[in-house]
Amino acid sequence: MNLRNPLSWLSLGFGSGLSPIAPGTMGSIVAMIIYYFFFDSLTTSLTNNFFFLIFIMISFLIGIYIYPKTVEKDDDPGSFVWDEFVGMWVACLPLSYIETSFLWLLVSLFLFRIYDIWKPLGIRTFDKGHGAFNVMIDDVIAGVYSAVSIIFIFIFFNYI
Repeated sequence: MNLRNPLSWLSLGFGSGLSPIAPGTMGSIVAMIIYYFFFDSLTTSLTNNFFFLIFIMISFLIGIYIYPKTVEKDDDPGSFVWDEFVGMWVACLPLSYIETSFLWLLVSLFLFRIYDIWKPLGIRTFDKGHGAFNVMIDDVIAGVYSAVSIIFIFIFFNYI
């Protein structure tokens, strides 16, 4: 990647994709930190949640735009972690409706990474596809599965 290109820094997740160990996990951790410091306290109302959802959709479109401009000839290189950012933010969507604590944020991270790595329930179909849309959508689906799992886990622990 051309590190002089500002789009590459988004693509690299502000440098987290350059990690020699688990760049996807590092990208997810940076996305979690961004959520915690910039969105967690803002998503306390329905209006703010709507704007967070719009932010995620715009981030998805940005990912589709920057992917072909930054990855050159590689097909879904590990250093491209913007898809992990978007997927992790999707996984965080239900946190504003439940008791938001750092523990639930870590559970979201853990579930997102599990779904993103194992790619169950149709995620692998998109992962096998080529191009920006498939690279982005498999992480979004992993984020949706994580968000749904968070809701079920929260309900389970509150009704035991």
